[in-house]
Amino acid sequence: MDQQALIERIVAEVMGKLRPVQANARPSVGSTTESQFRLSENIITADLLAENSVGKSVVEVSSRAIVTPSARDWLKQNRIELTRSTNAKTSTNQQKSDWLLVVQTAGEAVKAVLDDAGRSGAFGGHRETTVDAASAAKVAAAAVDRGGKCVVFSAEPEIVACLANRNEKVRAAVVADVTTVDRVKTGLDGNAFVVDPIGRSFFELRTLLRRIAK
Repeated sequence: MDQQALIERIVAEVMGKLRPVQANARPSVGSTTESQFRLSENIITADLLAENSVGKSVVEVSSRAIVTPSARDWLKQNRIELTRSTNAKTSTNQQKSDWLLVVQTAGEAVKAVLDDAGRSGAFGGHRETTVDAASAAKVAAAAVDRGGKCVVFSAEPEIVACLANRNEKVRAAVVADVTTVDRVKTGLDGNAFVVDPIGRSFFELRTLLRRIAK
């Protein structure tokens, strides 16, 4: 066998070995693979990601989905890529996920009412914890900016509402009872409701949340 024939034979053998590898190569990011998962919720939190991320490297969300700051930090820490779809459809169940519960001031009553809201599904079960009034206002504004609504629990309700209203899309107001909630909903078409939970019982907070969600 001459040198040219030997070279051609070696090349043919190498190409034959490469073809199975190429056939099994990992598809592009836009493809559906076992390493990807899609979340249809309109608000993406760190907890939601943690529940669905085992063995994944890419998460796809809708084009209008709100990705909370803690969720972005979680994605970065776990080296998971975020992509957005452009043709996601919104169902009735997904509309419930438009609500975000933001907690700056916690307590037993707040914890109990959040658990109750999660069980009832009225607010889609999405929540975000913040450390101060400025952060709470920022998260609330981000939720509204993408078409969502929010309820903020804060011992500094006036500050949160004022800071959030700097965003032209936000219509935030402090609500203390069902009458105030009704005024904000009908007169302002409010999309951010700020509640001071200090001194309030679980039943008072639950009544407010139910009125807001109504």
